[in-house]
Amino acid sequence: MTLLSRLTDRALRWMAVLLMVALLVSVVAGVLARAIGQPLAWTDEAAQNLLVWAGFVGLMIAARRRSHIRITMLVDLLPDRAGRIAEIAIRLAVIVFAIQLIRYGTPLIGRNWDIEWVSLPLPAGLLYLPIPFAAALLILQALSEAVLIARHGPRAGGAGGGMTL
Repeated sequence: MTLLSRLTDRALRWMAVLLMVALLVSVVAGVLARAIGQPLAWTDEAAQNLLVWAGFVGLMIAARRRSHIRITMLVDLLPDRAGRIAEIAIRLAVIVFAIQLIRYGTPLIGRNWDIEWVSLPLPAGLLYLPIPFAAALLILQALSEAVLIARHGPRAGGAGGGMTL
């Protein structure tokens, strides 16, 4: 594992921890404020946005660890060469999906940047900010897996990875 890879993994883990702590604080603050009869308007919206960010960070972590759930029954039945082609095709499909995330997700940031959250003076575009970053990391991960599979076969280095059903 390269230094850049280790730093990326560490940064993603810290982002996940910080987002989950912020989400917990937001939810607990909302519950406690309601319990004393003084609800805070911002806690629900903040929690919703933090959950979206946490989901994208989770996507990035799962992609890096190759831990997304996948059904490999058909690919496992294929001979080595056909399995290799199928696995590369799957990675190419992931790349196409990630490109679409960048294509359609990036403009959402700009279109919503001048709109404020309902409860806080923050730009609504913040909600969409993780989309291009998650998609770019997904592209890099799928490319590296495709190269690994092309060189060493469909099951090289756990390239198939994930929870298999």
